[in-house]
Amino acid sequence: MERIIVGRNVADLASFGDKGTGFLGKHVVGSGEQMHLTNPIYMDLARPHIVLVCGKRGTGKSYDGGVVAEEVSLLSPEIRKNLSVLIFDTMGIYWSMKMANDRDQDLLNEWGLKPHAMKTKLVVPKAFVESYKEVGVAVDAPLVLPCGELSATDWIIAFGFSPIDEHGIGIERAIKAVSKRYGTVYSIDDITKAIGENKRLQQHVRESLLNRFEAAKEWGLFEKRGTPLQELFAPGVITIVDVSHYAGANAGWSVRGMLVGLLSRQIYQERLVSRKAEEFEVISGERRKTIPMVWIMIDEAHMFLPNDGETAASSALQTLVKQGREPGISLLFITQRPNKLHEDALAQADLVISHRLTAKADIEALRSVMQTYMLEDLQDALNGLPDIKGAALILDDNSERILSAVIRPRFSWHAGGSPMAVKKKSLFEE
Repeated sequence: MERIIVGRNVADLASFGDKGTGFLGKHVVGSGEQMHLTNPIYMDLARPHIVLVCGKRGTGKSYDGGVVAEEVSLLSPEIRKNLSVLIFDTMGIYWSMKMANDRDQDLLNEWGLKPHAMKTKLVVPKAFVESYKEVGVAVDAPLVLPCGELSATDWIIAFGFSPIDEHGIGIERAIKAVSKRYGTVYSIDDITKAIGENKRLQQHVRESLLNRFEAAKEWGLFEKRGTPLQELFAPGVITIVDVSHYAGANAGWSVRGMLVGLLSRQIYQERLVSRKAEEFEVISGERRKTIPMVWIMIDEAHMFLPNDGETAASSALQTLVKQGREPGISLLFITQRPNKLHEDALAQADLVISHRLTAKADIEALRSVMQTYMLEDLQDALNGLPDIKGAALILDDNSERILSAVIRPRFSWHAGGSPMAVKKKSLFEE
């Protein structure tokens, strides 16, 4: 049966066919009792893309992210060596990709597929490594970020201040002082010392800033020297940065925003250098070590790149949205509230995977992504999806078409989904 390929333009289809694509799901034809699955749908993974995955809670958005990550990891060796995946996991659900999806063996058989464990690297903020070990989850590497690579603006936004109020000005002066004294190698203690030495600060401002930075120290993430970026990436490997532990912390989204923003900036800078090295290799034949092209996947994306307001990740992510294609950075945004996601991300998305949406504002936001090829009403198209798990609309701006589809079952174990008070037996129980 002929493959449908989304995300690939006519020129690349003529040159490469289906090479460098991944199996996403199957086309749905008909409705009700007449509904059946037909042509397999493949997605281009070789070129940079901005992909939007949206839908109501529980419709399978995070599951889709895992499917795309699996397909990148399972490409042929000659292509896989040039690609990597980085998942910012806000819910702590992707660590289980290390295990095969034996739970859905029968479903996978229906699709002609088999369970398959993925090659992943679980990275956890240093402060939480032991808590993972206590519940039997193996951590591959602790994550530490260099304090000196955060700007004063990062701290100001994370703490909820303004650059022009007395708190913001106090932070700006403290960061300038430690940068002048230590360069880029300094700690939070060095910042608090600079704040304490600033005699121009009013007492209540000084105490407020000291309290904020002491709280930041308890996040257990920022030190003088951070984890080298090269340790997070390996060709064909899925790196999972689990930041779910910060969900219960004060300013939890702030610290996650700082983490996503800093790593996104580092990746962009490294890929700019890598892109030059790759061009040099084409010209001279001399290969130099670089980090591979990156698929960055962000769950709850509207919390990092909101349409209203700014987070510590906003600036870096907007740079990737507008300029990430050239250095080879793909973005996959997952959100249940597309109307809350920044308009630039919506406007630049060239692939959309949408499960059911009911909120009018979210449907209107998604409608804004549509082009003239959307002939029927979006609400009608969403309502016409089959009432089965994984049903979605795929909107492809590259081929200018829209498809009803069912996303394939995962090869690896999916730890997401709602918990159930009635427990199933273990796979190892009789």
